[in-house]
Amino acid sequence: MKIGLDIRMVDSSGIGITIQGLLNHFTSDQKKHLVLLSSPGWQKADGMSTVTVPYPIYSLSQHWRYPPLLKKLNLSLFHMPHFDVPLFYRGPFVVTIHDLIHVLFPQYSTKPFSRWYAYVCMRHIAKHAAKIIAVSENTKKDYLHYFPDAQNKVQVIHPAVDQTFQPVSGNLLSATLRKHNLEPGYLLSVGNLRGSKNTMGLLSAYETVRKNINNCSPLVLVGRNSYPQFRRNGFPPGVHQIEAVERNDLPALYSGASLFVFPSFYEGFGLPPLEAMACGLPVIASKVASLPDVCGEAASYIDPSTPLNISEAIIDLLHHAEKREALRQKGFENVKRFSWHQFASSTWKLYEDAVQKGL
Repeated sequence: MKIGLDIRMVDSSGIGITIQGLLNHFTSDQKKHLVLLSSPGWQKADGMSTVTVPYPIYSLSQHWRYPPLLKKLNLSLFHMPHFDVPLFYRGPFVVTIHDLIHVLFPQYSTKPFSRWYAYVCMRHIAKHAAKIIAVSENTKKDYLHYFPDAQNKVQVIHPAVDQTFQPVSGNLLSATLRKHNLEPGYLLSVGNLRGSKNTMGLLSAYETVRKNINNCSPLVLVGRNSYPQFRRNGFPPGVHQIEAVERNDLPALYSGASLFVFPSFYEGFGLPPLEAMACGLPVIASKVASLPDVCGEAASYIDPSTPLNISEAIIDLLHHAEKREALRQKGFENVKRFSWHQFASSTWKLYEDAVQKGL
């Protein structure tokens, strides 16, 4: 069996983390069957076979230039870990669908044809993929709403949180907070600053919190800023933004906070709340899409469309230490439901089933 795994997005958030989860948890015997299809310059293959793909993700040219390269490799199966599968590839393939945000919420897309492009690719996947991986039950539900004929192809395989995410204290915590000019006890939100993440709603809610709590702790936003007005004029009082964070710093940043707020309008899965829970942080999350399934009983849920509801949840937890502690303990238990080893082994079993089906 010869499996081609596209890893061109290995260094991105979300999709990249799931790719790393596979590479770190496939067995050594399984890795012998892998061919990694990487961007130019990637040199972290750890002895695995690697082929350079000189075509950018989401480029139109890859749809006719990538398939001949794949055909030469004589693969048993090709795995595209996001929906951007080359449309003219005719070999057997598996695709991971993380979310349908481009289809469901085109207003949050940064490119004008994102909805059309995503829909065309996903329709092609429904018709031609051997198997389809959905990262959550909600993503499966959303996908089958548009493409019900793929019912027998879709399998849910949950991502997980790396074991490096655990409570951090002592010198490591102090050094990381100094590095980012922070004092313990801030409110934290992790995720790129954009419409789908409800950044503006969170800022509005935080303004209300500051009006109701004397000496309110800062709000720390970790993620790339998509708002020109904040790049020009800076953020409102009390808001501290960190654009680029080394992933090794994240456990300490979670551990130094008093609580975590994740008010997204939509998530295909939602790793940051799980990372926060693993680090012992009480979580406030939106009661939408995949988040109730992912967070279980370990979150205080809010309506993301109502900033007042977000602010009330924050104020409530800040005023009640016993509620924060209860969520911390539930969070530690909730994280145990998700395993990278299970993620990798289930994915490999799906490969084997797809290859057998092709035979």
